[in-house]
Amino acid sequence: MSPFLKKFKHDVKAIGFLGAGLFLALALASYNPRDPSFNSLGHGLNTLNYCGLIGSFIADLIFQVLGLPAWLTVAGLLQAAYMSFKGETVELKNIRLIWLVLLMASFSALVSIYWTDTKIFDNQIYPGGLLGLGLATGLIKVLNSVGAQIVLLTTASVLLVFCFEISLQEMIVRPALALADQFNNLKKSELFKNWKWPKVEEIKNKLKKQKQLLTTNLEKQKTEEKPALLIPTQLKLKTNEEIIESENNDSELALEDEDSTDEKVSVSAYEPQARRKVVMPTRTPRKVANWSMPKLSLLEDPPLTRVKIDEKEIRRKADITLEKLKQFDVNGQIVAAKPGPAVTMFEFKPNVDVRVNKVTELADDLALALSAESLRIIAPIPGRDVIGIETSNSIRETVYLKDLLADEMFWAEEVKLPIALGKQSNGEPRIVDLRKMPHLLIAGTTGSGKSVFTVATITGFLFRHSPKTLRLILVDPKQVDLAAFENIPHLIMPPIRDPKKAVFALRWAVREMEKRYKSMSKFGARNIEQFNEAVEKLTTEQLAEHEKINAEFETQGVMKLEQYYYSFQPYIVVAVEEFGDLMAVDKQNVEQSVVRLAQMARACGIHLMLAMQSPRKEVVTGLIKTNIPGRISFKVASKMDSRIILDEQGAERLLAQGDMLVISAGTSKAIRHHGPYLKESEINAVAKFWSDQAEPEYDPIAMRALEGTSAAGASAGGGDLDGDSGFTDDEYDERYDEILAWATEQKAISASLIQRRFKLGYPRAARLIELFEKEGVVGPANGSKPRAVLVSSHAG
Repeated sequence: MSPFLKKFKHDVKAIGFLGAGLFLALALASYNPRDPSFNSLGHGLNTLNYCGLIGSFIADLIFQVLGLPAWLTVAGLLQAAYMSFKGETVELKNIRLIWLVLLMASFSALVSIYWTDTKIFDNQIYPGGLLGLGLATGLIKVLNSVGAQIVLLTTASVLLVFCFEISLQEMIVRPALALADQFNNLKKSELFKNWKWPKVEEIKNKLKKQKQLLTTNLEKQKTEEKPALLIPTQLKLKTNEEIIESENNDSELALEDEDSTDEKVSVSAYEPQARRKVVMPTRTPRKVANWSMPKLSLLEDPPLTRVKIDEKEIRRKADITLEKLKQFDVNGQIVAAKPGPAVTMFEFKPNVDVRVNKVTELADDLALALSAESLRIIAPIPGRDVIGIETSNSIRETVYLKDLLADEMFWAEEVKLPIALGKQSNGEPRIVDLRKMPHLLIAGTTGSGKSVFTVATITGFLFRHSPKTLRLILVDPKQVDLAAFENIPHLIMPPIRDPKKAVFALRWAVREMEKRYKSMSKFGARNIEQFNEAVEKLTTEQLAEHEKINAEFETQGVMKLEQYYYSFQPYIVVAVEEFGDLMAVDKQNVEQSVVRLAQMARACGIHLMLAMQSPRKEVVTGLIKTNIPGRISFKVASKMDSRIILDEQGAERLLAQGDMLVISAGTSKAIRHHGPYLKESEINAVAKFWSDQAEPEYDPIAMRALEGTSAAGASAGGGDLDGDSGFTDDEYDERYDEILAWATEQKAISASLIQRRFKLGYPRAARLIELFEKEGVVGPANGSKPRAVLVSSHAG
């Protein structure tokens, strides 16, 4: 679909449904049984129907089938038009179409029961149509007349709620409220002003409260449910000028009653903050490879009101800036001001006789004059003939992750690993693809927002990917920031808290990269996407052949060194929360593994995210910087730290809590962003959504590498990942009988499942799996999937 049609498709659908509804309404209203139709020749092509010959045929057909309930078809078309005008997706395959057909059938049967022997339109049409007459006759034979009416009335009421999304409570409240209004007007009229009427004000107020409560509940339901059916194509947010200002410093707010009376109702200022709905105008896939995908409603809606930058304040700051520059003989003009969520950037165009470096030297003087918490000068803005002067706003706006997830770029097909960087200094949202960066260094002091950004990035991945398409390795020496994700099924291995074990995890990632390159070469693929496309086209016979080849390698003792993949491989993201701790433990091996991955792992779908508090030169070495061009810096302690991570100063002048500078591949200057905010409760909700679906199935080879059982061989160049697990064939495990009895009651088991169930070490659990395989208890290995149990506790 072209961008033009994509932009206006809801409007086009709404106009189409509205036109169809009006056409059908006119055709039904002007129906005449003497007009030409399937049951009448009429008088040639002359018709009395407002919609001509087509209208007469359509009206006759619908009336013959449905009778008077045919008017529900008009109601359905008008509701579809209303939904499309609101931006909701309406499709012919929608379940509501089935509900509407069943509703019309129910009403047709009811009408036929009540007017069995009646005909309308010159005795040509049954009131309930032929469909209603047939249904009514059949139900009366089975249930008698009273039973048939009860069943049809119940069915029609339920379908009415489903079709038009109107509750029975709302059906009662709205007419009652309208009746109370009419009664109140009648009481105030001249004719009845002296009458003593019952007090209906109390009843009316109760009805209004009931209506407000009903509206609140409906809005809450729509917020929680509707985003689940929609996916992002174009998010339309109000501009600052369109946002309703509802901030009030008083402790109470006065709201005027709808009756235009002089009475005012005081509402406590401690009511929950109003929220604005964030919706996505098209559908997202609700299931991916049998995994249910999370809904956007897991995240809280942002507040209804947003921070508005005062235009007078911007002009005042511009005047102060110009005046201060003139005091140092720096003349020019401010050509534009671009307010963002945290800073406002003034574009200063100096006169031709002004040296650029003279402006940069005045950063501290400008910060003093503007009383700015943070001021940064971009001299010049790349590709422009102006100098950027970024100054912090007195009131900062929080950027919410939910707004960014609803951006169409986050869900674009070409963006496989989207990272919501936040909003730029001009307020524009920015989404980037980790594949194109292709690795990321993140630095920032405590409180700068580094950890929040890392967690928000992982949360964004969880909204986009199932465990089939993305696997994670999490290294969290602080044991706090990534703890929420410890039970999600995306994990290749448990979250690593010991920096020494992280060295083994990085070595495993290097060997995994080598195996993936070998597999890609086998299928003639240049990257992981081409490899996955190739293996998904393999026939059953070809898969069996590849499985046989790999089995032969294993029996010959070649093991995993010559084996290759022939099934779909997911992206792998290695996220390290404190990279400095790893470098302090084993700098040589960590640097070697990171550099190797940074140089080669992009094409095979393995990507690094390395976060640190202090970007010292001992941590961010020259080799690492050279091979990882994607870098993000939050507020750092000194200019030296800024130069190390970004190759330029400026990060030391950033604000706390999400203010950052970003350099990606292909850019020479850092671009300022304000990162997204995410509550801990939202993180836990997304993690729980995934952990409730399944426990993590750890990769057995990765688990052995994590235990360090093959570290010596790997460092020596062998890398036999199926090395000795600590047992000999003659050794007997004291818990063998207990675990065997439990295993025979299962359908499938794995080493990690035994490890968690019986609290064993992984080598011991893996050895038991090998013993079970030798004795025919479980089937052979099937990648990372659990092994099938071949015996039953009831056998023998």
